[in-house]
Amino acid sequence: MKQFFCFSAICLLIACSSSKQSTSNSDDLPELSYSQMIEDHDTLVSLIKQTSPIIYFNKEVRGIDFNKHAENLRKQINHKTTTPEFLQIVEKTLNSAQDGHTNRLGPALLDHMKKYGIPSGTIKDIDSADAKNSYVYDNYFKKEVYTKLELNLIYTSGEYYNLLPFSYKGKNYPTSMKLISCNGIAIHEFVTNLIELASPLRWDRTHKRTYKENFYRHSEVYKNNVLQLVFQDKESKTHKLNIIKNDVVTFLEERNWKYGYNGSKDSLITHYFEKQGIFYAKLPRMEEHLGDSINSRLENIIYKNKVNAVVIDIRGNGGGFDAAYSIALKKIVKDTLRQNMVLGINWSPYTRKYYEYNRDSIQKISIFTFKVDVPNLKEPEMFFVKMANDFVVPDSTKYPFSGKIYILQDRFIYSASSNFASLAKNSEQLINIGETPDLLGGMQRSPFILMLPNSKVIFRVEPQIDFTDNKTAEDTFKNDVEYPVQYAIDHLYLRTTTKENVFGKEFLYNYDPMFKKVLELENRI
Repeated sequence: MKQFFCFSAICLLIACSSSKQSTSNSDDLPELSYSQMIEDHDTLVSLIKQTSPIIYFNKEVRGIDFNKHAENLRKQINHKTTTPEFLQIVEKTLNSAQDGHTNRLGPALLDHMKKYGIPSGTIKDIDSADAKNSYVYDNYFKKEVYTKLELNLIYTSGEYYNLLPFSYKGKNYPTSMKLISCNGIAIHEFVTNLIELASPLRWDRTHKRTYKENFYRHSEVYKNNVLQLVFQDKESKTHKLNIIKNDVVTFLEERNWKYGYNGSKDSLITHYFEKQGIFYAKLPRMEEHLGDSINSRLENIIYKNKVNAVVIDIRGNGGGFDAAYSIALKKIVKDTLRQNMVLGINWSPYTRKYYEYNRDSIQKISIFTFKVDVPNLKEPEMFFVKMANDFVVPDSTKYPFSGKIYILQDRFIYSASSNFASLAKNSEQLINIGETPDLLGGMQRSPFILMLPNSKVIFRVEPQIDFTDNKTAEDTFKNDVEYPVQYAIDHLYLRTTTKENVFGKEFLYNYDPMFKKVLELENRI
């Protein structure tokens, strides 16, 4: 029987990595016949429907109907359809799944697949030579489909703003203008309709709407090769821009600090605030050696000083391995951090074949069931994993600590970091501060890596959804915060342009609203 569980996940950041391959154009693409295109698209849709529970969640909770989009996109394939046109149809179909773990593999993930997945045997029916086309496809999309424009837009408190002042065609525009419309359509309505062109669209739980800060990247967003934007500044003055496709704007201030996902080279940062007795750790990625480093640095402090509280800052942490935070916390948690997990997997011909299960074998395994007593989804038919999972078990040798453990989170946490944040819900010792991640959270597993038969497009699909502790289907988002803290646009401007280290002691203490909430709760201001 194949190994069922894999609680580690490849960081979402990897999927966003840039290619180092040489550029390509449409002349390098293979020729595909009409029948090959139809077969590939039907295969793509079938595999997504069979393996992805997310598309059914999106339909029921967010009103995004994958089937409707897939059917309309299939109708666009005809005997005159070119390979570039077909590839864009494939991309739009994958986008319609609206899931951060369901997409075409880019160079970083292809490299990872060739180096680890194929040699280990965890990826079946794909060999290294099959990846050749996918590198070419990625270069085509980067050169021909996605534009070069960068506006540094920020979505906060339900609105879009430009973060930095900029110049375009000799005219200067101030910072923190609110975006009103795009191409003559109110901006929120405009972005809502980009399901096929941008993924994943995030879900603002407070305002019940989708958003995407770089919504303008796809060339089809441009109307007659022009992007029409209307902004309103702080004095309520209107600014209209007509930006030509592939033009760039000139920023008038330097962006010194990134707001978003951490990079692969971002380092661990720790501080000890002597007066308040607070140990702080900025954990950029869920990597085991970083968890070890937090543990050892805390040990060096805690036996010499009074530690009243511990802060684990996972803002921008795109995921990795659950063992990272387990190692960091095992000597300071009072009790085992456990969740009674309920995980759903589609019961389809493909998943049955993949896991080598049938209905009889499922019923013989104690942790598997076809019925659960928590709200899940109306469709599809699923089988469930129902088990208690110990994420963090206290070490037999503990540090002298009995205080609170604060988790600082933003909307850029994902995968294993999202798992960590969700543990606070059932623990009095752990406290969440910050923003909800606005992507589907909970326990995920390594996505299926799949390939279309003719074009050899390699893509991945998330096969699992987490219903743990659900009271409604919408609770599947997970990661509600105990103390919500949203950034004001003025703070984000400061956070981006300051020359201070935004994770340094001085900035944290004087300017960071999430760390200030820790001080407030600890009564140590």
